[in-house]
Amino acid sequence: MITKIFQSFLLYILIFFHQHSSLFANVFIDTPPMGWNSWNRFGCDIDENIVIETAEAMISNGMKDAGYEYIIIDDCWQSSRDKQGQIVPDK
Repeated sequence: MITKIFQSFLLYILIFFHQHSSLFANVFIDTPPMGWNSWNRFGCDIDENIVIETAEAMISNGMKDAGYEYIIIDDCWQSSRDKQGQIVPDK
């Protein structure tokens, strides 16, 4: 009796997941969001050339193919705020 109930339950679950698989398609990802953070390597000694060189190095070393997709410029890229309160980049 229990075996029949258990088998029916498993069958129901399998049918449910098969019919509703699109509900779960965007929930599970292959890798976590992966990126590289500038602060640990450069601190405040960062500029556009370093960011571009880092992006190119990530691609050539296979990091992009491994799932890395972000370069995070952590700090020291801003100079001030404008009158509307928006952050102004340090050029």
